[in-house]
Amino acid sequence: MLLTTIEPAQYVRTHIVPIVNEFRKLQQTDGRVQANFEKADEWLDKLLPSVRHVYEILLMPEMAEAFEADIAEWRQNGLDSVPYFDHTLKCFIPPVPQAFSFIIAPLVATNGPAPKGHFLECFLVLREEPMELEGVSAMLPHPKNGCQSCRLITGSKGIMMGNCIVFFPENIKAKEKVESQSFAMFFFNKFQLIYLTETFPRVMQLFGTGWVSDALSTESVYRARSVWGYLHDYYHHNGPRPFDTNLQVKLNFFVGILEEIKVDCQSVVAACELNVPFGREIAEYILFERMLRYPNQPDAKTNFDAGTGLFLFEWLIQNGSCFEIPEQGLRLSLEQCVEDIKRLISEVEEIERIEDDEQFKVEAKRYVRRYLPEGIGKEKFAIPDRYARYIGHAFGEPKLLDFSQLPY
Repeated sequence: MLLTTIEPAQYVRTHIVPIVNEFRKLQQTDGRVQANFEKADEWLDKLLPSVRHVYEILLMPEMAEAFEADIAEWRQNGLDSVPYFDHTLKCFIPPVPQAFSFIIAPLVATNGPAPKGHFLECFLVLREEPMELEGVSAMLPHPKNGCQSCRLITGSKGIMMGNCIVFFPENIKAKEKVESQSFAMFFFNKFQLIYLTETFPRVMQLFGTGWVSDALSTESVYRARSVWGYLHDYYHHNGPRPFDTNLQVKLNFFVGILEEIKVDCQSVVAACELNVPFGREIAEYILFERMLRYPNQPDAKTNFDAGTGLFLFEWLIQNGSCFEIPEQGLRLSLEQCVEDIKRLISEVEEIERIEDDEQFKVEAKRYVRRYLPEGIGKEKFAIPDRYARYIGHAFGEPKLLDFSQLPY
C-alpha cells in the first residue's frame, strides 16, 4: 500500500501529538512522572492503541511491540521511576529513502525548548535523499554511512518548537550505554527558517554584504543542507580516531570540541575546493552557524555547541589571517579562512594520533583551554575576550521558533 504524506501525518497530528504534549507536562527532566499519576496512566492508555495503529500503517509492527514492552516495564517499576526505552532503541531501524518513519520515546530534543531533558516526544519524518548526494558520495565514498536526510512532517513540542534538528541513538533514555551510532536522522527542512531568522541577520550586521547563502529556494536549502550533512558525517568517520569507533572518548567535552571543529573545517575545505554542489553556500552555512548562532544561546557558557563556535573564532582571530578589523567592524575573507583552517585541521589530527585515551583527553583539554578559558562554578567556559569585543552578545535572546507550518 502506497502512503501519502497526509494519511499518517493527520493521524499522528490528531491522535498522538496532543496526548504526548499533555503527558510531557507531567514529567521531570529525567523522564519521571512527578504528579497526576492517574492522568498519566490515562494518557498512556490512549496512546497505546494509537501508536500501534501508526506503526501498522507504516509497516513497523515490531516497533509497536517494543513501545508496549517499554511502557509495561515503566508501569511495573512505577511512573515515578526513570523510564528506559531499550526495547524501542534496539528495535528501531531508520527508514529507507522515500519511506516514512515514526518514533515515540523519552528523548532529549537537542537544542529544543527549555528545559532540556528526557521528555516523551514523538515525530513523523519522510526520508528524502537529494540527487546531489549521488555525486558527492561517489567522490567521497562513506565507509559506513549512517546519516539520513529527512523532512520533518509533524511531532511533539520538543521537536516542533525550537532548533532540534537531529535524532541520534543516544538521545533516547536507555539503560544500555550506546557504544556506536547506527543512525543519525536529520530534520533538514527546519534549517532554512533557523538560518534566515537567527544567523544571517547577524552575518549582515557583522560582516556586511556580499554573501550568497540567503538566496537559495526552500527546496534548494534542503538539498544543500543534506550535502553538508553528508560531508559532516563522512569526516566524522575518517581520520586517526573515527567518531563511531571512539564514541565514548569523543563524548568527553574537550575531545568533542576538537572533533566538531575538525569535521566542520574539513567540510568547509571540501565545499570550497572539491566539486561539491552548493559549495559556497555550504561553506557560509558552516562558518556562520558555528561562530555566530551557536554562541548566542542563552545558556552559552554551558552549551557544547556554543563552545565550539567560540573556540573556532578565537583560534582564527589569534592564528589566522582571514579577519580584518577596520574601525567599522570585522570583515571576513572566506578564501583566506579556508587556508587558515587547514592548519587547524592538522593540529587537531596530530592530537588525535595519541593512542592512550587518557593522555588524549589531557592534551585535548590543554589545547582547547588555550582558546576557551575556564568558567565559574558550573560554567564549562567563559566568553573569550576577543569574542566579547568583536562579536559580543548584542543580538538578544533567540526566539523560540515554531516549525508547525514547514513550507517543505
